[in-house]
Amino acid sequence: MPRLLSIGKDRNCKAQINERSLKKYFSAAVSPSLIGRWAKIVGLKQRKSRFNPVSFITAIIVQAGSQAKFTITSICARYASLSGQSMEVKPFHNKIKNPAVTELTGMLLKHYADLLSAKFVKPKQGSLLLNTLREHGLAVDDIEAIDGSYWHVNNKLAAIFPGARTAAKGEELRDTYDETGKLVRKTPENAQIGMQTVFSLVSGMFKTVTFTAGSADERAFVSADKKHPVLKIMDAGYVSYALLELMHKSGSYFMLRGKCNMTGKITACFLKGKTLTDFIGKDLKEPLTRAYRPHDILDMDVTLNNGLQVRVLRVWSNNKGTVSYLITNVPRHCFPAQYAVLIQKLRWSVEILFKCLKSGVNLRGVNTSYLTIVYTIAQASLIASIIKYLIYLYLDEKQQYYISMYKVFVNCDPWWDGVCVNLFKLNIRILKHNLLLIRNLANQYRKSQTSKQRAEEFKSFEAVIKFLAKAPIKTTIETHFSYA
Repeated sequence: MPRLLSIGKDRNCKAQINERSLKKYFSAAVSPSLIGRWAKIVGLKQRKSRFNPVSFITAIIVQAGSQAKFTITSICARYASLSGQSMEVKPFHNKIKNPAVTELTGMLLKHYADLLSAKFVKPKQGSLLLNTLREHGLAVDDIEAIDGSYWHVNNKLAAIFPGARTAAKGEELRDTYDETGKLVRKTPENAQIGMQTVFSLVSGMFKTVTFTAGSADERAFVSADKKHPVLKIMDAGYVSYALLELMHKSGSYFMLRGKCNMTGKITACFLKGKTLTDFIGKDLKEPLTRAYRPHDILDMDVTLNNGLQVRVLRVWSNNKGTVSYLITNVPRHCFPAQYAVLIQKLRWSVEILFKCLKSGVNLRGVNTSYLTIVYTIAQASLIASIIKYLIYLYLDEKQQYYISMYKVFVNCDPWWDGVCVNLFKLNIRILKHNLLLIRNLANQYRKSQTSKQRAEEFKSFEAVIKFLAKAPIKTTIETHFSYA
């Protein structure tokens, strides 16, 4: 048997999986009776029949979370296996394209997302990060990494979901030439769905996902709530002075990459705690601002064109080999320049989520022209991702295994069907055996050890949080920003 990966004192110690604690952990999960009631509410089952909505929904979610290609035939076969009822592919296709199925999977997705945020254990790293920010003076309820991911659908849906970009070449138009004499190509159709995602660094999973066209402006889907201030971390695609003002007035904090051509008047400038008066009154786009000691961090107060006062950090980017800007309203007395730069690194967590969704569930694209099926597959895939995350969280937090979420997502074929089916049935006794199987396979999910060099360069989530948690609380600019 493979060596278990407990991170306690005895790394070979077998942590017990108690049925009572397991039932308590998963007791808030969806029960078969609840799915049945919801199926009647949405009209999926309107009269007495042999049709089993629980097996039907389970078959869709199991297929969405597997590595197998998402096809109507494969889901139909899974339904027959789970329910003991055979159904021809054509009537099954008519059933799955029913808008009631989309509505039901949407209700399930919201239910699981709410459970994740309210009922289940929070990851220790996320809680530590939130407490660290609060100790430094940021009264926030969450830390959100915001970004969009995109996947292709059938080009017949291009009018509903116009895509933003494609590598495909259009068809050549006969007897039509451009000024250089080359054949003109027809603009290729490109249907693309955008998933505008708000990822919680506290819970370790997405909070909301909004489906849009691939060409939609992702900035339009960033909201701000005065009752629940948060720290929002974004990339340069979200630069909008109006959006920054909206978030600032709501009491939330923001941190995002600025574009290289952004403008604004510098009202104060500091380098390692010392004031640089030569920059006062200059514009961000002036060459001196970019060229002066490029490998050092300039910490500036800037007035944007709309009058909003922000803090702009000019930092060196090793990847690009040039300087870039970081815009924030996090006060200087809360986090000095280098600490703020480290917080921005945490945005990469949402990219890891996208990697899990595209590799571990069926969010790679779908070739169907039925809009209802597209939404059903997307929502079922997100439900599958939450279930996989709950399994990872149970082993990582409760059972104390040092494992990788990504590896759990992509290497789940030996146990995924059984876990998903028994979770929906709330069959705790068999679910316990499923989890024991996962535990025995723990070596497959071992998290790669972060090298000392990568830790020192803060290229891991844990290294950044560990450093910030130990960082002394700064209260005045006279601390001279004692960088690590």
